[in-house]
Amino acid sequence: MLYFLTHRRLYSTFSAEQAHRMERLLAEQGIPCKVKTFQSTVQSGALGQLAEYQIAYDLYVRNGDFARAETLLP
Repeated sequence: MLYFLTHRRLYSTFSAEQAHRMERLLAEQGIPCKVKTFQSTVQSGALGQLAEYQIAYDLYVRNGDFARAETLLP
């Protein structure tokens, strides 16, 4: 499946707690989402980067749910 054609990134954060909070909020409204994590490495230019900014969390929702999910953002 070509995920990038069926889903859009709704939210991005460096906080695992914030990502989980948003995931719960969407689930309460019946909007399924997928959380993808990205870890910075020396190869990607993260040398000297603060530890709290080494892992990013992106929340993706289906294209059809995007408009409704966007209204729930803080």
